[in-house]
Amino acid sequence: MKFLFILVTALPILLSCNQQSRPVTSPTEEALQLEDFDFSTNISTLLPEKTKSKVYSGTYELKSEMLEADTVSDGDYGSETPVRIEYKQQSFSSEDVLAEFAGEEFNAVNLVTAMDGSIMLVNALKDLAGLKQMRTFIETLEKKYGKPVKSKGKFANQDFDLYTWQLNDRIIRYSVVLESEENTLRLEVDENTKKVSEGKKESHYKGYIYILKNEFKDKIFGKVSSGDFVFLE
Repeated sequence: MKFLFILVTALPILLSCNQQSRPVTSPTEEALQLEDFDFSTNISTLLPEKTKSKVYSGTYELKSEMLEADTVSDGDYGSETPVRIEYKQQSFSSEDVLAEFAGEEFNAVNLVTAMDGSIMLVNALKDLAGLKQMRTFIETLEKKYGKPVKSKGKFANQDFDLYTWQLNDRIIRYSVVLESEENTLRLEVDENTKKVSEGKKESHYKGYIYILKNEFKDKIFGKVSSGDFVFLE
């Protein structure tokens, strides 16, 4: 049996989210439930002390995912003020399920918090998806939230589709990206022999879902644009 690991080398309708929020736990314990995500959750709940890497400073281990914390500053050089912390995946396994939204499973998570640990943005990545699967998920979101605003995003000369739902307290955005794997190293690990070999590169779709708290949109849009956040706009 082989497990697949991914190492990335490059990178309005107003509705109410009125269902009761589900208790939030670390993705190491169970998949992070993104529907009606409770933004009052502190980052220490999602990334408790036990998830800190014993090998790499500033890095957290969520199952197979390596999540690196990056403190971002604003202001003129020499007088920068830390304004947020971006937690960005450096590697993950397509076998893991770290988050769920409307029955769809996601393999990796990324987060942005204010300096006090308040969560501003939650993102999850769906790897190795087919176009039909993407369309079915979008239809599911349409049934729940209504017709989205559709737009185009662009990163590294690649266009991709964006679907946005504006709710009273949050923005939900789903990005559908065709992955050619030109900048991806795909490794396969044989469970029995532990032998690592390079896997075959195959074009496929990736889905990136972003849940953003409304009050932080001016601090996120146009500012957070690295790692998996490059597909936010």
